[in-house]
Amino acid sequence: MHADSVNSSGHDEKPMSGMAVTAFVLTLIFCIPVLPLIGLLLGLGALGRTSVDGPMRGRPLAITAVILGLLMTVGQVYATVQIVKVAQIFGDSITSVITGPQESMQAAFDGDGATATTFWWKADAPSESETVAFVTAAKARFGDFKNAFPSDDAQPGAGAGQPEFTLPFTFTFSNGKVDGEVSFAATKAGEMTASGSYIGIDKIVIKDPDGADLVWASGVAAATEATTGAADHTDAEAATKKEEAASPATP
Repeated sequence: MHADSVNSSGHDEKPMSGMAVTAFVLTLIFCIPVLPLIGLLLGLGALGRTSVDGPMRGRPLAITAVILGLLMTVGQVYATVQIVKVAQIFGDSITSVITGPQESMQAAFDGDGATATTFWWKADAPSESETVAFVTAAKARFGDFKNAFPSDDAQPGAGAGQPEFTLPFTFTFSNGKVDGEVSFAATKAGEMTASGSYIGIDKIVIKDPDGADLVWASGVAAATEATTGAADHTDAEAATKKEEAASPATP
């Protein structure tokens, strides 16, 4: 009887489902994308083969594979979506450094003050009057705005690698090209600019080879006007003295 029971036991024992085992193993390798999804699908397939009336054992493994596969797949999808979002924001931030000054200047010269400060930090954006003053002075000195691009040999200037940095730019106007620089600041307390970037403009400087630099930034319009006025006054005084020196002395 002992021998018969052994044979009967050996005959009745079902083989282990290789599909269930494979599914379970694949769901554990969550560091490789897609594998948990494959494990989930294999686990679902193994459920039918490992049922009570099924030809194979391993139902607990199949159930575990389905649960782990579902959790890992959802987790990977969520992580992928977040990575894509971060990559897009990072790309937008890099783009804003290259094209932000161009679009800001163009909008300012077109009279669209709201769009002109889209790439600036809201708290540090120039006011409407400051923007108008900057455009008026720029047109008087250089003519109409054409474009602005990072200089061919541009290297990050002051603050390179820090939250604030400066990049050399070349500004093209109807009267010719003028060198300048644009100061940027990285995210402030996790905020974003209106353009959806973590890098915003702090200041734009146009270096006038024939006079004082022209600055577009918050709180500098009055100083620019004062400097311009002082320069005009100095030039007027110099011209007057020159005329007096050239005129013959009155007897």
